[in-house]
Amino acid sequence: MKLLSLLLTIQSLLFFNFAFSAPEETAAHIPRLPADLKIINNIVFKEAGGQKLDLMLFQPLEKKFDQAPLVVYIHGGGWGKGDKYKALRQDIIGVIRSLNQEGIACASIEYRLVDGQPTTANDAVADCKDAVRFLARHAGDYGIDPERIATFGSSAGGHLTLVTALGEDADYPCDPAIPGPPVRIRCVASYYPLVSFVDRELMKGSNFERPQRLLPLLGGTLEEKRDLALKLSPIELLRADSPPIFVAHGDDDIVLNFQNAIALRDAATAKGIPIECLISKGAGHGFSGESIHPPRSEIQSRTVAFFLKHLK
Repeated sequence: MKLLSLLLTIQSLLFFNFAFSAPEETAAHIPRLPADLKIINNIVFKEAGGQKLDLMLFQPLEKKFDQAPLVVYIHGGGWGKGDKYKALRQDIIGVIRSLNQEGIACASIEYRLVDGQPTTANDAVADCKDAVRFLARHAGDYGIDPERIATFGSSAGGHLTLVTALGEDADYPCDPAIPGPPVRIRCVASYYPLVSFVDRELMKGSNFERPQRLLPLLGGTLEEKRDLALKLSPIELLRADSPPIFVAHGDDDIVLNFQNAIALRDAATAKGIPIECLISKGAGHGFSGESIHPPRSEIQSRTVAFFLKHLK
């Protein structure tokens, strides 16, 4: 047990030092919020492990619905970094701004990070689900339609948004302090996600090719935690009645292989689940690259069109 604990600690440090190189905003260095958007910040939805988890709500710029549909954004950062302010990145805030202009509310949420503490990706999923449940329960306070909620995420958040939308609430340790029935997610959009913890083929040529990279996320080896790995694999959670999916990935992504998006598309199609799959040629992780096609602007517009199609 001591050896396993040591291995988990070492692998956790390695994982989060090398998973992503992009700089992170933290709550200690709050960026300037866009003045043209209507934002309610620091709404606490849960306490877990002595930590207050909160969210930032972007309200519609114009009232176009009696109750506004809601898109919940889940940030990336290798499951161990990042915060709700990642929603202010240009590629994400562009989507949020367009949705707000169409009368759709958006929220960016915090979740427990897998940062060397006894926290796994399963705890992160539970937090994401609890944020959705909290917003549905308090829909009247914020003018939200609890029947029209979607999820959206990128990278690690792209994985979490899929599990949040596709996984059954009963399979995750949700907070009993947030009562209410399970929330039916209307649709889900995911940028460059990991879709399986068990299919090693999807990890070839990426940051996750070495099985040790999964140790912190699962709290053990794949062999020891296979049931949990399956529960955290979006591709394993697909059912005929799963909500419509939009997935976008770059074919030059070396952090998470774009075959993840292809595999999700093929599996969803086989089950009759509506799915849109966009592969941007020449794009790396985060749709990086100087001459990618389709460009970031089109990826954003396709994302917005997907949400409008299923939420209006």
